[in-house]
Parts: sequence; structure tokens; C-alpha cells
Amino acid sequence: MVQTRQLLFALAATAALPSTAVADNVDLYPMSSTYGAELERGITISGEATRSLEPTDTGRWIYRFDVDSFVADIRESSRFRFEDQTVISQRYRYSLEGFFLSNRYKKLDFNWDKGVIADHENDRRTDMSEQLDVQDQLGAQLQLWVDLRAGKETMEYVIPDDGDFKDYQFEVVRRETLDTRKFGDVETVVVERVREEDSPRTTLMWFAPEWDHLLVRLEQTNDEGEDFEIYLKSATLDGERIQP
Repeated sequence: MVQTRQLLFALAATAALPSTAVADNVDLYPMSSTYGAELERGITISGEATRSLEPTDTGRWIYRFDVDSFVADIRESSRFRFEDQTVISQRYRYSLEGFFLSNRYKKLDFNWDKGVIADHENDRRTDMSEQLDVQDQLGAQLQLWVDLRAGKETMEYVIPDDGDFKDYQFEVVRRETLDTRKFGDVETVVVERVREEDSPRTTLMWFAPEWDHLLVRLEQTNDEGEDFEIYLKSATLDGERIQP
């Protein structure tokens, strides 16, 4: 079940990436979308993910990502403030539960007054006083959306990593007309995750400017011949449904 676990983790790490059109002042709005995914490695393994962004009654936002399948379920959420075009993480929750996988959980609370991250699952506190730009996993994905909308073409994010921190870098590499599965030809901006030169893995993402830079496809390959593809099935942006 290694392939199934990799498919679920790829969905969790990437299917949630949203986006919007280039603008000087970036605002958030409610959105939801559904993605299909396929892993090819001798056999085809399929899955589906949904994501949503909603305001709360307290003026905060909550970003959710869910995977439902016959082998495992993922529930992931980020509660945050949005100030000066920046996602400020407050609470992050993650759970993976399945028949053939070890259950995994993560509960992080960000205390900006004290400059610490409380990891409740590991009973650990991480000093973030020198990492003021740190964001949780989903918060960083949402920040990518904000930065693409603002016209940035190189991006870097800092994410908590087992008591330490890890940098993720992305850059716009080209424009391309993409033949989507359901929506026909769509003009896209292609973003690549920047890795070490000798990395065996390549990750590319296609965002559609005409739909507020909505993610329409993700492709990940490695030297072992293992291919992931994640593709848009449906989306509603600020109450308007994307039509084929």
C-alpha cells in the first residue's frame, strides 16, 4: 500500500493550492473545489479531494482539505488571520486514518504573543521568535495563492517540521495552453517547486488566470517512473461555479 499512501500525501500537500488574478490589493473570498487524482506505478490508483475557504463569525478564516477513499480519510484544517496580504496561522489540525495505514495526527497552536508553537501531539513547544514568517502547511498553500495574485513569480515559505523549520520554494517557469480533462483548452501559468539539482522528483502546477489563477492540474514525477496527476473536477469561486 506504499503507492496508496503516496497518493494520499500528494493530495494533502498539493490539491489544496488555490489562486486568483493579478491585482495590487488581494482579498480573500469563499471558495470550494474538487480534484481527482491518479497515481501510475504499474497499476492506476485513484482518489478525490475537496477543499474550502470560509470566513468565521470572529473575522478569522478557516481553510479545509478533506480526502475520502475506501483505504483512508484525511481531515486537515487551518484557522488564521489575514492581514496586509499575509496568512497568519493560529491553529492547524491534521488527521490520517485508514485500514492499511498507520493513523497520524497533528495539532499545532501558534501563540504569537509568546513566540511559540505548541505541538499537542508530541507535547512540544517550538520557539518561533526568529521565524516570524512561519505558516502552517495549509496556510503556506493559501499564501501561494495570494502571492500569485499579487504578481509574484518567485515565492518562499517557512513551515514547522518536527520541532524545526523547513523552507519551500516555488517559481513561475512559463505560460502554457493546457488541454484539461473536463474544461477544454485553458490558458495557464506554470509553477514549479524548486528543489536541489540532483533531486529525483519534479513538481509542476498549472494555474488558470481566467479563473482567478485556480489550480487546474498538478503533475509530479520521479526517477523511479512513478507519476502523479491531480486535475480539477469542479469549483465554485465566491458563489460562481466554474463551467466547462
